[in-house]
Amino acid sequence: MGNDISNLRVPITVKNKTTKAIPAKGPCEFEIPKRYDPNERRDSNISNNKITVQEIDMAIYSNPEINEHMAAPAPAPPPLGTLLFEIRHDTYEEQLNIHLIGARRLPVRHLVTEPGVASHGGVIKSDPMVEICLLPEEKPVIESYTHFGIQDPQFNEHVSFKLTSAELNEKTLRFTVFDNKRRHRLTPIGHTLYSLKGQELDGAMIIERNLKLNSQPYGHTRGEILLSLNYNPGMNTITVGITKARNLIHFDAHSNREYLVKITEVFSGHKVKTKRTPAADGEKHPIFHSTLSFQVPIQRLSHTSLVLTLVGRGKMRSNKTVGRAILGPGIYECDSERSHWGRMIISPLKKVEQWHALYL
Repeated sequence: MGNDISNLRVPITVKNKTTKAIPAKGPCEFEIPKRYDPNERRDSNISNNKITVQEIDMAIYSNPEINEHMAAPAPAPPPLGTLLFEIRHDTYEEQLNIHLIGARRLPVRHLVTEPGVASHGGVIKSDPMVEICLLPEEKPVIESYTHFGIQDPQFNEHVSFKLTSAELNEKTLRFTVFDNKRRHRLTPIGHTLYSLKGQELDGAMIIERNLKLNSQPYGHTRGEILLSLNYNPGMNTITVGITKARNLIHFDAHSNREYLVKITEVFSGHKVKTKRTPAADGEKHPIFHSTLSFQVPIQRLSHTSLVLTLVGRGKMRSNKTVGRAILGPGIYECDSERSHWGRMIISPLKKVEQWHALYL
């Protein structure tokens, strides 16, 4: 019968009797373990199965695809200078008063006279001015006066916003520094963000903040993109190679089904043209292998920027900007280290590759 268990034989352990290992009838991979004896000394140092670290085959634990996305990050952004200001909130007047003091160590540009030559034709200082607004609305916008040909401008201006004490916790101040010679919303020198939540807004101390590339509180570390630059002086052409992206930020699992890249040429603050790559499928690591070319004469290299925008396209065909990267016109990242743009100029007809971090 199906439920008859009378014929089953259950092994019984008898006290004070040892069990013998049952020999296998054929080749087997494992052996039935020896009965546990609490009085037996076990020493891991004399184990027959001991191996050394050198004997471990690390290849079985490595994945080239994963290692590539976890490779060294893009270079840190260049120093963009600092901004100095004071903030005071008048509770009675419900007014936020800002004293814009000045800026320090703003970056300079170098005049390109001949590609392939390490020297340059002189330094071009910026004409700095500042836009101040409140986030998240990005309005109202107040502009400072422009100072001409200076690295350390002293603004010494006072501006104000109408804000109640309750509204302070929801607002962030954004200072955006532009070079008025080439002013365009896509090519600022940098931004400084200052959250008003929980701050002592008594104006008792001067605040100095670094200028950065991200214009939003959530606008940093949005992924990286691998680009190549190649300048042909005979054809006056910059060829941008868009290879692939990695570690792109995702807000939900199905937000972006495909990506495309837009590159906008900006000359002295004016948009010249925009070109796009075909869409590429992918989630966090799309591959493009596309090239876009732009006509840029030698005399315009010191005044031209290429602004790359990575766009994600969702299942409803709606476009969302993932992040941006700005190429040019600065030749140097620091005092002596050349930027990607600078290495392109000194190496004409050669493809120069670099990972770039994406910002918003």
